[in-house]
Amino acid sequence: MTRILVAGSESGAGATTVAVGLASLAANAGQQVRVERLAGDERATEDAEVFGELEVGAGSGDLLTVEQVNNGGGVLILEAPAGADAGALASQLGARLVFVRLAGSDVEEPLGATVIETHAVHAVAGALPEDRALAAPRVAELIAASGAEVLTRSEAGERAVCDYLIVGAISHDPADDYFARFPRKAVVTRNGRVDLALAAMQTGTECLILSGGGAPSPYILDRAAANRETTLLMTSGTTVETMRDIGSCFGGSPFSGESKVARAGELMAAALDAESLEGLFEAL
Repeated sequence: MTRILVAGSESGAGATTVAVGLASLAANAGQQVRVERLAGDERATEDAEVFGELEVGAGSGDLLTVEQVNNGGGVLILEAPAGADAGALASQLGARLVFVRLAGSDVEEPLGATVIETHAVHAVAGALPEDRALAAPRVAELIAASGAEVLTRSEAGERAVCDYLIVGAISHDPADDYFARFPRKAVVTRNGRVDLALAAMQTGTECLILSGGGAPSPYILDRAAANRETTLLMTSGTTVETMRDIGSCFGGSPFSGESKVARAGELMAAALDAESLEGLFEAL
């Protein structure tokens, strides 16, 4: 069995993304892989739930202590609590260590660790660049940030990921291909612009946010309820206020979504050469 401990220098360094990216690569290489989260920080429970829902490398979904880590076949990837003594923990677990820190950080890596720097300006060896797909929030984060009322839910519901945030401009002609340029998007438009709302729902909109409060058009409600492809929200604030509220969700949301799993794997494959990956996954 191979054990890999992924440890972030701090909360938000990107250890979860790196752990999932490694799991994706191991699975693509034909390895049996499992991802688990060690207890010890405030994001541990949420991360464990994410790992438990993965299609590739799904873990138990529960927090583990060091004593609960058990043996098994294949590759076991463990995410450490943020800021843990990564070197000592890896030694205790008998695991190879992948140390994750923010690009430009002066935090020193433990001896013998494979180092990954995140939020890098450029895609270079040992670094994960800023990436739209990884920064994209779920509908759940948009609801929390805006305080929106949920009018109808899509089949994906609050788990759906929105890669783009688009405003339905007053001058926009819904007959053109404006909305169609942006896949997997959230659209914010003033309640009352039925033409814009209907156009948005025809072009792969994960989340439609009607701003300004009031009663939504029955045409919009019926369309959203019938196709179940778009989650429909209502906010009391203006379009500008709603955009301000949800703008911070991009880049600050927890890791989730199968689209992010695939993208994390692609970025990790670019960050580490084949020899480094083989060394990580080789049985101990």
